[in-house]
Amino acid sequence: MTAKAKGNILEDLVAMMHKVPGLRVETRKKLPVVKGKVKRSREVDILIASDVAGYPVQIVLGCKNEAKTLGTTDVDIFAGILTEVGIPWQQGILVSVKGYTRDSQDAADWRGMRTLVFEGLSADRLGHEINAALQSIVYLLVSQSNLSRFPYVPDAGGGDPRFINAVLDSENEPSFTQIMTRLWELWVSDVIPAKIDEHHILLRPKNPEATWRVIADASVTGWTASVPGTFTRSILKDTGTGEIDRLHISAKFDEIKGPLTLQLVTSEDALSHLQTKEPLTVVTRVRVPRIVSNLGYWPLTAQAVQKAKALLDAGKPVTFEDIETPNIADAWP
Repeated sequence: MTAKAKGNILEDLVAMMHKVPGLRVETRKKLPVVKGKVKRSREVDILIASDVAGYPVQIVLGCKNEAKTLGTTDVDIFAGILTEVGIPWQQGILVSVKGYTRDSQDAADWRGMRTLVFEGLSADRLGHEINAALQSIVYLLVSQSNLSRFPYVPDAGGGDPRFINAVLDSENEPSFTQIMTRLWELWVSDVIPAKIDEHHILLRPKNPEATWRVIADASVTGWTASVPGTFTRSILKDTGTGEIDRLHISAKFDEIKGPLTLQLVTSEDALSHLQTKEPLTVVTRVRVPRIVSNLGYWPLTAQAVQKAKALLDAGKPVTFEDIETPNIADAWP
């Protein structure tokens, strides 16, 4: 591949990183020469143009996809092009994939030019370096465990940061159905955090004169499935500060075919461990829309109510396993 073709690869990637609404970004743009007597033009690698308060602003980027660090000659050539097309040196930015010599850095600095280093090309500099990636989908499932009703106690648990405080609009001591429905509302409205942990909820009556309180425990567990893929990464670093100036990541994951095998995750630490399997792990947390009760996924479906009634009529106990299957998909009504 020719040096020009390699240069085009870098120019296209850097231009892509600068495309945002309100900016015009063009590659290999020919600009008229303002110095000299002959009408001619010079090509710049990337031209970024915009209007600020009605005034046109132009920034030129020069890209060098070469296997060596840039020298003072490279800086001088770029500065000469900027001068010919009438763009101040301070509005010129050099981009290199291998960095700069000490002298070339000094030559750019005294002119006020910014210098950037591009990271993310393959070893042959013909395209992106491709890395392994993993997409993890974590289904967060709430199980109601302990449930305690208490008579009125002033400020019981109200000042304890371990409790999630919520109101249940009921004058009398609430029923199991009312409590479960309120817990479900707290879950789907994000009041109960999407964090794998044990959460304690204090339910208070809307009327402060009511003489009941409820404390419930909600255990959030995670069920995760992972899909392999690949990702590419483009980074522009400022040579002066060493900080990342721009970052662009593009990931592609395998198509999901058939059912996913879910793995139980019981803590945030365990989930963090899964996320370190690949250089890039994209984690998507999905709240399962119903919560687990002793009777089944809550709110109960009409079918679940019929099953529970049939068992009760037969004098048999009602358990979750009698009403639902272990498939999380059943939690979606």
